[in-house]
Order: sequence, then structure tokens, then C-alpha cells
Amino acid sequence: MSGSNPVPQPPTEPSGAARAASKPKRPKWLVPVIAGGCAVVLAAGGIGGCLYWNHDRLTAASEECATSYDRAVKARKKLTEYLKSDALKTAIRVKDSEVRDAKTVGTLASTVKTASKTKTDIPGCPADGLKDIKAVTARLDKTATAYAKTVNEAKGKAEAVNASKTDKIVADATRILNDSKGRVKDDKVRAALENAIKSKDGKAISDAVKTVNDSIKAKSDADANARAEKEKQAADNAAQAQTDNSGSYTGDTTGGYTGYTGGGYTQSQGGYAYMPQQPTGNGGGYTPAPQPTPQPTPQPSQGGNGGGSTGGDDGWDTCFTVDTSGKPGVQVPCS
Repeated sequence: MSGSNPVPQPPTEPSGAARAASKPKRPKWLVPVIAGGCAVVLAAGGIGGCLYWNHDRLTAASEECATSYDRAVKARKKLTEYLKSDALKTAIRVKDSEVRDAKTVGTLASTVKTASKTKTDIPGCPADGLKDIKAVTARLDKTATAYAKTVNEAKGKAEAVNASKTDKIVADATRILNDSKGRVKDDKVRAALENAIKSKDGKAISDAVKTVNDSIKAKSDADANARAEKEKQAADNAAQAQTDNSGSYTGDTTGGYTGYTGGGYTQSQGGYAYMPQQPTGNGGGYTPAPQPTPQPTPQPSQGGNGGGSTGGDDGWDTCFTVDTSGKPGVQVPCS
């Protein structure tokens, strides 16, 4: 049939002696093939069909090997890229104190260290030899699987760290939510924090926690200012009350007692008259009780207006002494 590529047919066998004389010898390399899969093909189509069948198997094996090689190369590249990714670097930077389970941090570090040292060679596919091609293909498949497993393991450990970090954030935020009751200036910020906790969004929770802390500080400052103002007012009131209660009396108690000046007895017609002492000063002070006016013994006039002595019958002169303390005078002989 024109244009077709029919399977080669075995040549027409001659008869008799001609067939025996023209019978070709089989090459040595063909013997193992015939012992294997080619036996059936030779029975059906001769040597040409066997060669075609062997070539087809070799081609299929080579294609499979090439596919395994590409898969191994891609798996290795994927691991290399993940080890350099920002996602992994972020997880590695997480500290023990930032997670609820510190073991996750150590496990991730160990896994990444092992993965970084992985250097599995990726062999190329052989050009011929069906057995060799299949052996390399199996090796490539194993290498690709190992790389993929390492990537998945590293990702899993990183996700465990991130999950543990979120758990701690949620736990800390929940404690702040409970402790902040009645301590915020605006209770709406607590409702926002509660919603953020439910979402388990780390950034949303962090922002809400900051808002609650700011509100707690605002209320604390306001309470402190109000307390200080109240204490100041109480102190001012106490000082005013003390001033009102400790004012000095400006009546008769000012000035103090200054004693007597002058005073005593003065001479008048008919005898001596007592003049009480007048206090000095600027008003107030002690005022002595009034003393009775002494009544001196009348004496006969000696002719004249003054004098403090009188003549007695016995020839002695009599004098009076004047006591400046206000007591009555005493009659004594004149010296």
C-alpha cells in the first residue's frame, strides 16, 4: 500500500538446495535478543520485526527516563527556592518566647539545616542499553521523591512554628481582653479585639491589642489627673479651714500689760486724794481692779498749801510715805 510504513516482512524462503545454500548466518548479538522478547516477533515477522520491536522498547524507556530526569531537576529546584523563600526565613526568625510550643522552633531549625546539606546528584539518562536506562530512571524517580519530601517536611515544620506563634498571640490577646474589662476609656476597643481573636489573624490581633493598651493608658492617665485634682482641692480646703480657725483676737488682749506710771497720792484741799494708776499702751491689756480711795487722817492746816508733814503734840513731825503700788500711805516720823 503506497505511502504506508508496513512492518518489514521476512524474505521468501527458497526451496530445496537453494534454500540451504542461501541460508544466512545469525549474528552473535542477535542471539540474546532472540532468547528474550524477540522470539515471538521472529516467529511472526523475522529479523526485521524483531529489530523494530527492540527499537520501540528502547525509545519508550528513553522517554520515560527523560521524564524522570526533568521531575528530579524540578524537585531539586523547588527545594532550593523554598530554602531561600521569605516565608521560611520569617519562620526561622521566630523566637522561643514568641510561640506557645518552643519545640517547634528547634525542630524547624534542625530540618532546614539538614535540607540545606542535601546534595543528591541527578544522573543523565544513558543513550542505549535498555537495562541501564531503566536503572537510571528508577534512580531519578527516587531522587525526585526525596527532594519533594524534604520540601514538604520543611514547609510543615515552618507552618507548625507559625501556628504555635498564632496560638500564643491568641492566648495573650485573650488574657488582655479579660483583664481590660472596666479599665478602658472606650469599651468599643474591647469588642474589636474580641472579633480579631476570633479571626486568628495575627496582624489584626496585634493592632487591636495596641488599641486596647492605648485606651487603658488613656483612662489611667485621666483617673490619675482626676485623683490629683481632688487631692489638691482637699488640701486647699484644709488650709483655708486652718486659716479661719487660727486668726488672732484683736480686742482687749492686744498690747499686753505695761504696768503703772505716775499715780499715787496728790495733795488737795483738805488732805490727800488717791489717784488710780492708768494703763499705758495702745489700748487693751490688763486692767487692774479699781482700788478704794484711801481716806487719810485729816490734819490741821499749817498755813500754806503744801507740805507732807504735820506737827504732833509731842513735838515730833509726822510724815506720810507714799507706796507706788497703790496701797494707802503710812504715817511715820519725819527724819
